[in-house]
This record gives sequence, C-alpha cells and structure tokens, in this order.
Amino acid sequence: MHVTQRLWLLTLLFPFGHPLGAQEDAVLSPSAVQAPAAVEIPPVPFQAPVVPTDPHQLGAVEMPEGLDIEIKGEIKPLDADFKKFAIAGPIHLKTNRGEEVFADRAELDLTGGTYTLLGNVSVFRGPVIQRGDRVVYYLKTKKLDTANLSIGYDPIILEAGSFEMAEDEAGNRVFTGYNAGITTHDVADPNFWLRAGKTTFYPDEGMIFEDLKVYIGDTQVFWLPYLSQPLDADLGYRPVPGARTNWGVFLLNTYGIMLGGDENTLLGSENPWLLSKWHLDLRSRRGAGFGLDLFDTRIEDNPNYGWMKFYLTHDTDPTIGRSGIPRGPVDPSRYRMEFQYRIPLEWQDGHPDASYALNYDLHLLSDNHLLEDFDPQLYRSNAQPDNTIFLTRQDDGSVLTALARLRLNNFYRSDTRSPEIVYDQIRRPLWDSPILHEGSTSFGIYAEKMSDPAYDRILNPLLTLPDGDPDLARLYPQLGRYEQLLIRELRSLPPGDPRYDNLYRQLVNPEFQRFHTYQELSSQLTMGDWLHLTPHVGAGYSRYFSVGEDYGNENRTIFSTGMEASLKFKKDFPDFQSRAWGIDGMRHTLQPYANWSYVSTSNLGQDFPAIDRLTFSTRPVPINVGRFVAIDDIENWNLVRIGMRNRYTTKRDGSSLEWLFIDTYLDGYIDDPELDRDFSNLYNDVTWQPLPWLALEVQTQVPIISSGSGYNEFTTGARFMPTSDFEFSVSQSNLNSHPYLLDSNRFHIKAYHRLNANWGVGMLQQWEFDDGILELEQYTLHRNYDNWIISAGLTHRNNRIRDEYGFMVNFTLKDFPTVSVPFTIDAE
Repeated sequence: MHVTQRLWLLTLLFPFGHPLGAQEDAVLSPSAVQAPAAVEIPPVPFQAPVVPTDPHQLGAVEMPEGLDIEIKGEIKPLDADFKKFAIAGPIHLKTNRGEEVFADRAELDLTGGTYTLLGNVSVFRGPVIQRGDRVVYYLKTKKLDTANLSIGYDPIILEAGSFEMAEDEAGNRVFTGYNAGITTHDVADPNFWLRAGKTTFYPDEGMIFEDLKVYIGDTQVFWLPYLSQPLDADLGYRPVPGARTNWGVFLLNTYGIMLGGDENTLLGSENPWLLSKWHLDLRSRRGAGFGLDLFDTRIEDNPNYGWMKFYLTHDTDPTIGRSGIPRGPVDPSRYRMEFQYRIPLEWQDGHPDASYALNYDLHLLSDNHLLEDFDPQLYRSNAQPDNTIFLTRQDDGSVLTALARLRLNNFYRSDTRSPEIVYDQIRRPLWDSPILHEGSTSFGIYAEKMSDPAYDRILNPLLTLPDGDPDLARLYPQLGRYEQLLIRELRSLPPGDPRYDNLYRQLVNPEFQRFHTYQELSSQLTMGDWLHLTPHVGAGYSRYFSVGEDYGNENRTIFSTGMEASLKFKKDFPDFQSRAWGIDGMRHTLQPYANWSYVSTSNLGQDFPAIDRLTFSTRPVPINVGRFVAIDDIENWNLVRIGMRNRYTTKRDGSSLEWLFIDTYLDGYIDDPELDRDFSNLYNDVTWQPLPWLALEVQTQVPIISSGSGYNEFTTGARFMPTSDFEFSVSQSNLNSHPYLLDSNRFHIKAYHRLNANWGVGMLQQWEFDDGILELEQYTLHRNYDNWIISAGLTHRNNRIRDEYGFMVNFTLKDFPTVSVPFTIDAE
C-alpha cells in the first residue's frame, strides 16, 4: 500500500469530533460543572499530516481492536515505526465509564497502549472535577489514570496533588488523601481548610476524616480525632457554639444518620427513610442534655406531621429564668417527649372517595418552664401545646372525627375530651336543587382543670385580697375571661352563701357531657351580573348533662337567619402604565356588601362553666353560627356588617396580580352579645404589594359612631428595599383602652446594609413605648466568604425584671443544596 494511502487510512480510523477548549483555572468553580457542553469552538480545518519522503521508513500501522477515541487536529509521527504520534488539540476524550476529558494536546503510544493527554487537563465525571497537566488513558483496559490531579466536587475542593483515586468492589471511585485538605472557598488562596491525617472521600456519599484539624487562614481553631460527614444537609456532625445569659457558654452537638429500609427494618441498608438526629448539648450553667429526633422522610406533603422527639437533661440550676419572675420549685430532671404523626389507614367502606387516618399530636413536658428555657422559638408560638389523638374519615362532602384530648401536663389549664365525636358536612346542593346545606353534629364528654400552680399563686390571692389591692390588677389578666367573671362573682357573695361551693367547682374543674347539632340551609341568587344575594336559615340544639348542682341538665335551642348581599362593579384602565410602580394596565373592582345575621338562643348565663368559649381578641368574631366554634359562648345577637372592598389588579408575568386590596367595614348592633354596643369600631384592612421590594400591610380600628367598641388599634407593617445594598422592615402595633387586654404601643424595626461585596451589618430593635422600654436589641456583623457567610452578633433583651444577653455565631453555606454547615442559634 502506498505511504499516502496508509496515512489516509490512519486518519479515517480516528474520526473527527467536535473540538472543545479546556478550562484555564486551576480549580473550576461550581458553576463550571456543565461548562464543556456549553462551549463552542470553531471547527479546525483539516491539515494533511506531514510524512517522511522515504516510503521505506514507514512501518505498518496496527491499531488496537475496539479503539473508540476521537481525534481532531494535526497528527504527527514521533518515531520511524509509526507507533507513537503527537496530536494537536483541542483534545476531547469520552470514556465508556462516563468521563469526559479535555486537554490542549495528546500523545498516542500504540506499543504501550496509552493515550496521554497534556496541558490544561480537565476531567469531568458527574459533579466530580479533576484538573492538572497530564492524564493517561489505557487503550486495552479503557481506564483513566488521574493520579496527581486536583479534585473538586461541587462545592467541595480537594487539595491538589494530595489525593489518590481507587475503586471499591462495586466499581465506585474513592479518593484517599494523607495530610491533605478540603475547602469550599473556590479561590487561589482559600481562607479556610479542613485538614486531616487521612481523608477518605466518597463522591455522592460523604467524607471520613481521621485526626481532623480546622484552619482559618494558617491558624488551627478546632480538632476532632474522627469524623464521618455525609454530604446530605441533615446528616453528619454539626456543632453550634455560643453563649446566653440563662445557658452560659454552650456547645450544642447534633449528629444525623439515616435508618430504616425497604423491609421497614430499623437498620435496613436499602432506601433508608428514617432520619435520626442525635443530640449532646453542653451548657455551663445548666449541665448536659441528651436528645433524639426521628423524622419520617416519606411524609413530605404535610409539614405539621412526621416526627418523634425525645430530650432529657439534668438541670444543674432550674431556678434560672429568662424573665426574672420568681419560680416555684422545679425538679432538676427535666424532659420533653413529642410525637406528631399521621398514619393513613387502608380501610374501605364502599365510598370511593373515603380516606381514613389516625393522627397523633402529643407533647409531654416535665414542667411549665421547659419550653421557655430550652426551646424559646416554640415557646413564643405554642407555650401550651395540645395533646390529642384523633381518627378521621374524609370524603368529598364530609369529615368524621373521633377525638381524645388528654391532660398530660397539669401545670397549665387544659381541657379533656374523652371522647369527642364530630361530623361536619360542607356546603353543597341538597338533592341537586338550588338549596345548599351544611351542618355539624357532635357529642363529647368534657372537663377542664385549672393549672396546679395557679391554685396557690393566682386563685387564692384573688379570692382573699381586699378590694383596691394593686396585686388584683396584676393577677386578673393571667386568667381567662370567664374565670375572671366567676372570681368577681365569688368575691361579691356574702360569707356563707350556698352558691359559693358550686361556683368554686365551676371555676377550678368544670365538666359536663354535651350533644350539639346545627344545620343550615342557604341559596345563592344572582340578579343580572351585579347583585348577589345569599339568604340562609339555620337551627341548632344543645343538650348539657351533669353540669353541676345549680344547673344539672340544660337544653338550649338555636335559631339563626340572615342574608349576605354584595354588588360588584368593574372598570378597566388598559392605558394606565407605570414601570416604576409595576403597573401594566389596571382593573378596579368595587364591591359594596352587607351581611345581616340574627341569632336567638337560650341564655346559659355568664357563670355557666363554658369550655368551648371565646378568647380575648381585638378582631371581630365570626357572625355565621356554623363557623362559630365557641359553642358554649353562643348568645343572642342581631347585627348588620356593612363594608366596601376595593381591589386593584394589574398584569405581570402573564397573569393577574393583586396590586392593592382595601376592605373597610363596621358592625351595627340591634343586640350586641359582647360589649353592649350600638356600633363597632370602623375596621380597615389594607394590603399593598406593588413591587417585589416594597410591601405594606395596615390593620386599623377606631370608633367613629358613638363610642364604637371603646378602644383603638393600629397595626402596620412595611418592607422596603430602596437600594440593592439596603433593606429594612418596620412594624407597629398600638392598642389602647381594651376592656381585657393591656395597653401596648410596640414598635419593631429590622435593617440590613451591605457595605461592600464582603461585609454587611444588621440591626433589630423592638420597643414598647407604653412604658418606654427597649425590649429587644440585636446587632450583627456579616462576612461573605464566597460560598459561605459568617454572622456574629450581640443580643440584649429587657424582661423588665432581669436583663438577658446573648452572643450569636452563625455559619451559613449559600447556594449548595447538598452541603451545609448550619451553625445557628435562636437568641431571642
């Protein structure tokens, strides 16, 4: 065969590919993982290879069988036997193991069976990136030798030249480094490193460190003899350091591992579903605490269910409180058990849409101060958690609930229901007619007990203190409304009155059985396209058993009627445009409305031992009996609620957006069940969110006719970001002259300012202007380290009796869903 023909045959055996340039950085940033697929390099014109003029100097070119590498660029022989060749780049190699390699040039050795890629080498295998100057591909075994390459795993970077690659029995890659380092700071000179005597890295799984040292710059700040750290954000070890007034210096330690498997065995190795978090907390003023949290990761659709938590601590000083209010004796053995779970049941009853579930919501606490001391975040939102077990049956038109409420914690007032059965029917057509029906029927055995500590601390002083004693004003607000009424009635009785004992039992331990049903019929009428009418009529019956000596058995009937009426007018302004205020056309919808509600019922009396009763609130109560859950507090009423709704909507991102909403209304009373009013306050609710960086909410109520409700309330909140570097939010809540709630004028401000690309400062303050107290102040400093942020701050809370101080350190990784170092602490 002629020499030229042999060379052309050689080029045909190496088909052309699409050239891609190699990256130039020493270590790729995380965003560059997919970069090779996006780079486009103009085609390199083919150049005929340069060959010797003497055809006798060329030997036969024998290519290995199954050779599947692609070569694009000039091919130049390096020896007389045509066994070694230099290949000009750019080079792109795809292996049968899923690797992609990019380089500037390559050398092909047919005798040794190697394909060596040189210059700016980049190796991609899923999220793993390796960089260096040289890599060898063995043609026969089809394996890639990546020794001495630096390694990156988004967002982890392994120290260059210190890791060796091997494969386990399953063929998975394992990287092992000795005296090597790991960081997520993707710059030439990272500001922190995790270094260990031996580091083993399993891509997609985790890392094992032996003799681990943490360095900030060149300074060692932490050491552990051994650490196994998965890449999942919920798994592995997490320390949380800090200091607080009621804890002292602390270190909270959490280690997360997965349990469970396909066969639901606790330690199954396939598809684990049970996330376990083990806690060991050390507090200099409170001692050590131990805990275990179990989460069912299969429950993703409901954030309120799916876990069991245990916590135990021997408190070395349980008398320490945040507020400074003196405590009674507290057992130092303090504990918490929490179980919130839902079990779907595969029961069939012939209804195609029926579904059953068993639900648990249980909280067992050692004492009334445990949440305040060790979980302040939950304490602020749910200081007295419920304890219920209930079975539900739900279909497309009704819900049947069988509920048992338990009194597991006797240190706060709670009721028991053993059991309560409730059948609720949604509003729906009756026999395909225009008449709509909805209703609710229930039966239960109810009891309620005053908290055990309240007997001596609140009840006895209120019954014995003389009129005019200043402590009365302090103690009364700590009780419920009907408790206050009963105590005032007890104080007014003359000595030896026979009603005293019965009222006292109703105060400390009311109990009865109750059957209750309420059914309502309604219809929806439309006249033209502008007038909508919804008349309704309803009737109910309640039967109380074994209420007490003065009441015995009680019957009550309920009759309700009324009508809702509304008008709707629309006006479009398609030419109304304002880019600055996010307006692309505007529609104004005006909706005047009126809702008349009349209820006639048997009066149970103010001293009736209500259990399902109204709680103190500044908002108007529901005027639809079917929505009125305070069954024992239903009284006669006759009122009209009139108002006006204004909606302003615009177009944004292909859909309509509510730009501004205003709802203004008041109640006019013929018969007021609460405060003997002629008119309520004028309520005004405003929501304005014209732009992503601007939002405003306002709720106000003021008396405008007669004395209204007798008090004023203003609640406002705004969030504003005037520049890309500055954001703040403010809110204020002002309440004056409420008959049951204390006056308050509270102001809250939160701000953050980014000084530059790396530094930022934050501030939070909460004032109570009614007594001139700065209740909470917090100042933070933030440092940006590319992939993560360090925040440090000081907190001061004025509890009026005792001040509280805290120091916070918060480490937050950004933009990386699989790696997290969540150093956080709730200092409030």
